[in-house]
Amino acid sequence: MGRRAGRIAVLAVGLCVTRHVDAQDPPATPAEQYRKLLEACEVGSPGKVLSDEERIQWVGHAYKVRNEVALRFVELAEKHPDDPIALDALTQAVWQVNTTPWPVELVGKNDAVARALALLRRDHVQSEKLGPLCQRLSWGFCKEYETFLRAVAKSNPHPEVNAAAVLSLAHFLNHRSQRIELLKEQPEAARQFEELFGDEYVDGLMRQDGDPPVAEADALLERIAKEQGDVKLPDGATIGERARSELFDLRNLRVGQVAPEIEGVDQDGVSFELSAERGKVVLLDFWSQV
Repeated sequence: MGRRAGRIAVLAVGLCVTRHVDAQDPPATPAEQYRKLLEACEVGSPGKVLSDEERIQWVGHAYKVRNEVALRFVELAEKHPDDPIALDALTQAVWQVNTTPWPVELVGKNDAVARALALLRRDHVQSEKLGPLCQRLSWGFCKEYETFLRAVAKSNPHPEVNAAAVLSLAHFLNHRSQRIELLKEQPEAARQFEELFGDEYVDGLMRQDGDPPVAEADALLERIAKEQGDVKLPDGATIGERARSELFDLRNLRVGQVAPEIEGVDQDGVSFELSAERGKVVLLDFWSQV
């Protein structure tokens, strides 16, 4: 009786194993893989108040996690180039823009950017979904951002995307130029930029005579304000409004420019004009409370 019970038990186990194998989940669809990668990007709260040093290390950890997942987004797009999810995956692969930038030894190399942007240019340059990405990349620095923005500005047929790309390219050129001026005075920061973005690229920018990128940015903003000024951006602003604001900043607020006149009331209720302080050291602190 005991042997028979043993055989039945073995048979039951065998049936369970067979049933488990037969009922395995089918391979995940590209959309399901994409959702899992999005989950993998999330770096949860540390759960405590961090010191300055701990906060910096936490930032580095978050960047490294995102850089690692970005490569997997690119691999997903490469494996399923004709699936609609490929565009979303490539967008996520370049969504993290290092705007500080943090030292490379802290945040690691972002090896996904060049591959992802090359695929976006090749397969999706005419997509109607590229506007937000263009605006996001405009705050970055790396060479591939400029190449991508120029490609979208040249080839995208959708007015709102095309205008966003031109506006973003102008902002990118102006913003990068300002950083280069700072790097010329900060050798240690220049070294960090070289490690992140490449020695040849950064050195070439720092050796550039004059500032042709600023002149190009000015011309782009003038043109787009006239030709596409009524086009709406996703946030509700028009291209004309944003371009004129960028032009004001470019022409009046760059380092070395004479500050525009400011009239206001100080904390004691006394009216003042900025020009009255000429020749003095003045700190202007702009802030808002929403």
